[in-house]
Amino acid sequence: MTITIRDIDPADPATVATLLPLLQAGMAADSPLQPEPTADYLRALIAPHADWHVACLAAYDGDQPVGYGRLNHDAAVNPDLLYGDMWIAVQDRVEVTTPMLEAYLDLVRSRGATRLLLDTSEYSGYEPLYAAAGGRVLGADRRRQLDLTTIDRDQYAKWAGPSEKNAHYRVEIWQTPTPEHLLAPLVEASEAMRDAPHGALVFDHPPPDVDRRRRTEAESLAAGTRMHIAAALTADGTIAGFHVVDVFPDFRMADIGNTGVPAEFRGHGLGLRLKAALTLHLLEHEPHVDLLSTWNNVDNAPMGRVNEALGFEIAEAWSSWQFEV
Repeated sequence: MTITIRDIDPADPATVATLLPLLQAGMAADSPLQPEPTADYLRALIAPHADWHVACLAAYDGDQPVGYGRLNHDAAVNPDLLYGDMWIAVQDRVEVTTPMLEAYLDLVRSRGATRLLLDTSEYSGYEPLYAAAGGRVLGADRRRQLDLTTIDRDQYAKWAGPSEKNAHYRVEIWQTPTPEHLLAPLVEASEAMRDAPHGALVFDHPPPDVDRRRRTEAESLAAGTRMHIAAALTADGTIAGFHVVDVFPDFRMADIGNTGVPAEFRGHGLGLRLKAALTLHLLEHEPHVDLLSTWNNVDNAPMGRVNEALGFEIAEAWSSWQFEV
């Protein structure tokens, strides 16, 4: 093979058709329990963002695309870090991975950054190639998956209802854009993610910013993603906990986003209540979804216990690899 690397414009209408077979082949190997990714799902993955730079690099053997990856750079919040993914068919990984990594690191340098972060599945076989390129593992995650056709809806309804510990909270569920009166409380509650475990990885969360949140939601909608949010509110309108799920119109699996409970509200069973409530909401409002996918760092035992109680099963183990330039 003679590998060349090209920049691919994520906004070009032809990009999804070019990259989708590569994502499907790569995901079949790395995440075999996931359904085959669709065009809408890929479109959401590579969608442009106002607050960070998104780059797509594709590897070609002659005129044939054989691999691609997306890299994100939030230069305002983490100027030294680019992070992303790599999707290559199994039979091509030995020959394509190294030139792809070299191109990634060149992009890191060109943007004035010093670190590259990539996640790799236990099934991928990238580990020796990443180690040879100087990568080191900084964290470990588990992806869990829930088959919605098997859940006990009566039990979920009990979890979604008020308990002795959390009856003083009211639960609201909405689809983005978030109502204006809830935007600031949601942004404030999102600060709870700062103390979520992430191994030895060092990175900053963006500062509280209502305008940034509003832009992020608008961009997700523009990319075709429907974001559903459940929140527990106190009597004065403070959000004591929240849970987010992203739905893609032509994809039967929804992705769970952030679930957060600020420290002063923990221990009240809000994580379980919100997750159960939003799951029942999805069954009613997104009937094409029959799978839920969620990620947890291995050190996040409380959320792991909640997901296990809800019936999520481990699908794959993933490692976070950092490369320094």
